[in-house]
Amino acid sequence: IMMAEEGNDVTILEALRAGAIDYLQKPVIGEELGMALDRALQAVPQTVADVAGIEQAEYRLVIGADPAYVETSVAWLIQGTAMGLPETQRLHLRATLIELMVNAVEHGSLEIFYQEKHEALAKDQYDGLIAQRRRDARFAKRRVTVRACYDKTARCVRYAITDEGKGFRWKSFLTRADKPCDSRDANGRGVFLAKAFFPDLTYNERGNEVTFSVPLP
Repeated sequence: IMMAEEGNDVTILEALRAGAIDYLQKPVIGEELGMALDRALQAVPQTVADVAGIEQAEYRLVIGADPAYVETSVAWLIQGTAMGLPETQRLHLRATLIELMVNAVEHGSLEIFYQEKHEALAKDQYDGLIAQRRRDARFAKRRVTVRACYDKTARCVRYAITDEGKGFRWKSFLTRADKPCDSRDANGRGVFLAKAFFPDLTYNERGNEVTFSVPLP
């Protein structure tokens, strides 16, 4: 919002051409500014679905080898691709993205597996284990790539999470998706739940890329 003194037409035009969506003449009173802010908020699309004419929107994130990066990255993804979803679906999506991205960083980038992580947590040494692996030249430069595609025509948002690790034997986790999950078996429970939330979830043959889609309302 541009605020200018009367007669400063050149400056006002330059500001509007540069992207300002409104202008106010000084002096500005509080009520007038509040109304201008309301107009500005209404003029800015809240989600990609609100932008007229957009049929597809693609996003690509690349994150380093630290699980601490995951939650803020997921928050950005939700904000950019999923704010138009019902709240329950957003919660399922958030939990799924966190689970799959943490798996990609821990298991893929840093090659930390369930038993090793479990023992480190029990000894309060998890942060030290992460730091140790991140210093290891074999793992330090590995990245996780997250791609999201909003597709208005297909009425879905597709997600793909790829790591640079060796992959894993994923088929046993997905083929048991129609069976109750043993609460004592934490290894794979997150993937089990993600598959329950989004039934088309699958991995590539190697096991270092997982894809799934979320239907749009």
